[in-house]
Amino acid sequence: MGVREAKNRFSELTARVNELGANLVVLKNNRPWVVIHPADSEAADRRARLERLHALTASIERDAAGEPAWDAAVSDRELLDEERVRRFG
Repeated sequence: MGVREAKNRFSELTARVNELGANLVVLKNNRPWVVIHPADSEAADRRARLERLHALTASIERDAAGEPAWDAAVSDRELLDEERVRRFG
């Protein structure tokens, strides 16, 4: 992000930096000029938790994509019996 854009959006950018806990590199003439980083020491922890949440969500979505569509006619007992047979024979 360039210096001019950072100046025009400073309040928004600093709020986002603190919310996400991520650093923001500001460029001048396409070269790093300054880095805005959160002053809150817990921001890095929030960012790490957010990244873990995103990874977990993506993993669940990938796993769910391979699952068969829901069939309301099949009871919970039948589903459990099928899973038990699949896993333990």
